[in-house]
Amino acid sequence: MRDFVIMSDVNCDVDPAYAEEKGIAILPQYYHFNDGTIYGDEIKLTPQEFYARLAKDRAYSMGCNPERVRGIMEEELKKEHDILVIMASSECSGSYSTVLTEAEDLMEDYPGSKIYVLDTYLEAIASGLLVYMAQDMKEEGKSLDEIAAVLEEKKKHIDVYFIVEHLDYLVRGGRLSPLSGAVGSMLQIKPILHFENGKIVPLMKCRGQKAAKKAILELLAKKKLDKKYYIGAHTNNEAGGREFLAQAKEVTGLDPLFISEVSLIIGAHVGPDAVAVAFCEE
Repeated sequence: MRDFVIMSDVNCDVDPAYAEEKGIAILPQYYHFNDGTIYGDEIKLTPQEFYARLAKDRAYSMGCNPERVRGIMEEELKKEHDILVIMASSECSGSYSTVLTEAEDLMEDYPGSKIYVLDTYLEAIASGLLVYMAQDMKEEGKSLDEIAAVLEEKKKHIDVYFIVEHLDYLVRGGRLSPLSGAVGSMLQIKPILHFENGKIVPLMKCRGQKAAKKAILELLAKKKLDKKYYIGAHTNNEAGGREFLAQAKEVTGLDPLFISEVSLIIGAHVGPDAVAVAFCEE
């Protein structure tokens, strides 16, 4: 059986230190403002710099660069490694299609190689959970095919609850109508977002963040959660994220694997001060 490596795109939030330790390659995606500079690979902004810019100027997200993707994957194929690529939802980004196309071309160029590109139908920490699962199974000695089959099933039982603080960023990105955004802001509406069929949609709408957090805690309390695969996240709001996860622990009894700073590609659409929790139901 050939050895294989795990890859993921940057929108599957994984602790960078963990990825480096385990040899998990992260495929970059990109964003730009109106200054002609492309960020996301060699040129990066800190979350603080990014959200300061975002408050004044719209950020435009971009997908994976085909040439960059091909180079990263080909480097492993030359070492006679197969590849499992875990991608954020094809319904939210064209990057899945880009990576799949490059994978199919490379398998023709390297006969006998295998590249499995998994469409998680999730994003951010929700799809990141599948990366942790894959690495754990790899360390248990499972094959690429075995892991891919488990992940295809597990992804159906993973979700994320996301509270967005500022509706205007959703309006900017076309994910909320200007009228709904204006009315929602006036009434202090805080939507709880989650995934359905690969898309981010409102699960419910609450009046104020306190009510939204309470609603999430009530939802979590009714679920039978996998005790290991549980992650928290935030957008430039670590203190708020940790406070919320502490409240959630009173309900779930669980500590998160880690608390992630959501990728800036997704942050461009949801803005700062959001908090989230991702989980897998048993």
